[in-house]
Amino acid sequence: MARPHRAARTISIILALSILGDSFLYPVLPLYAEELGIPLVMVGVVLSMNRWVRLYSNHLAARTFSRYSVYVPIVLASIGAAVSTGIYAFPIGLVGFLLARVVWGVCFSYFRMGSYLVVLQTSRSTMGKALGVMQAVMRLGSSFAVIIGGYLIEKLGYHWTMLLLSLLSAFAIPFALVLKYQLPLELGQHSMEGTPDIEDGGHFSDRFPLSTAFCYAHGFITHLIGSGLVTSSLSLLLKQSVGDVLVLGSLTLGIAAVSALVSSSNWISAILLSAPAGRLSDLYGRRIPYVVSTTLQGGVLLMLAKTSNPLISVISAILFFILTNTQKVFLDAALGDTTTANNRHSVTARYNSYQDLGAALGPLLGYGAAALSGFGRVYAIGALVLLLMTLLPVLTRRISALGDLSRRRTM
Repeated sequence: MARPHRAARTISIILALSILGDSFLYPVLPLYAEELGIPLVMVGVVLSMNRWVRLYSNHLAARTFSRYSVYVPIVLASIGAAVSTGIYAFPIGLVGFLLARVVWGVCFSYFRMGSYLVVLQTSRSTMGKALGVMQAVMRLGSSFAVIIGGYLIEKLGYHWTMLLLSLLSAFAIPFALVLKYQLPLELGQHSMEGTPDIEDGGHFSDRFPLSTAFCYAHGFITHLIGSGLVTSSLSLLLKQSVGDVLVLGSLTLGIAAVSALVSSSNWISAILLSAPAGRLSDLYGRRIPYVVSTTLQGGVLLMLAKTSNPLISVISAILFFILTNTQKVFLDAALGDTTTANNRHSVTARYNSYQDLGAALGPLLGYGAAALSGFGRVYAIGALVLLLMTLLPVLTRRISALGDLSRRRTM
C-alpha cells in the first residue's frame, strides 16, 4: 500500500508541536490556578473556552480555506499556538487566560481543518492510514508534553516549563514554512476549492458508505460520550467500583495511580493503533470496522456501568479508550469519502463543530444527570445510545440490498 503524502506527514508534526501547551495545561492549571490569578471555580471555564470558540472559528476556517491556500493560515496558526503557550507562563489573570484560550481555539480550528484538507487532497488512496498517522503523531505530542512537562515542572517550576514548551512549539513554524514546497503547486498557492485530488483510487470503495448526516450525528455522539462524559468523569466511577486501592497479587495501586494508568491508555492506544486502524479501513472499507468497533465500544461501556468488580472495571475502561480511538479514525475516513472538491470545507467545518459541541456538552450534561441518578446509570444510557447508532448502518445496508433484489426481479 502507498504511503501518505509527505505533506500529510509534515502537517502531523506541526500538530504535535503546536498542541504541547494545550495538553500540558489540562493537568497543571488546577494546581497553579490561584498563583496565576484564576479563581479555582473558573478553571473549567478556562479549559473549555477553546472548544466553545471553535463552534464559530471552524466555519471561519472553512471560509478562509475556500478562498486561500493552506500554507499561509497554517503558518499563522503555528505562530499563534506558540504565542498562546507562552502567555500561559505568566500570571495574567482570568481575562488574559480566556483570551489566550480563544487564540488557541481559533488556531486549532485551522490546524484541524487544514490537516484534514491536506489529507483529502494529497492522500486520498491512503486516507484512513494518513488520518490515523495524524492522530497518532498528535497524541505523541500530547504524551510528550504531559510526561516531560511533569518532570520539568519539578525541576524548573511552572513558569520556565511553560516557556520551554512555547519554544518547542515554535519549531512548528519552520515545518509550516516547508509545507509550501511539499504541497502540489495548485494547493500551495491558490484556494483548494475545486482542485482535483492528487491521488485517486486504490482504496476499498464501500458500496454502502456512511452518509454525511450519519457522520455528523455520530461525531457529536462519540465526542459527547467519549471525549466529554467518560474522559471527564471516569476517575469518579472507578473510585466507586475500585475504592481507594486496587490489589493485584502483591501489587497495590492507589486510586490516583489506577486513574492515571487508565487515562494513559487513551493516548497510548491512539499512538499505537490509529495508523493500523486507518490502514484497515483503507483495505476493507469504513462501514464494517465502524459497526464492529462501535458495538464493542457500547458493550464495554455497559459493562463498565454495571460491574462492581474492580479488575473488570479497569479492563473495560482501557478497552473503551482503545475502541474509541480506532472508531474515530473510521468515522473521520468515512466523512472524507462523502466529500467532494466543492463541499469539503463546509462539510468538514460542520463535522468539527458537532464534535466540539459534543465534547463541550458531555461534562455538563453528564455531571448534571449523574447528580440525579449516578454515573453508572448515565454510562449505561450512553452505552445504549452507541449500540443504537450501530443499527442505522446495518438497516440502511439491508434496505438497499432488498431494493437491489427487488429491482433485479422486476427486470
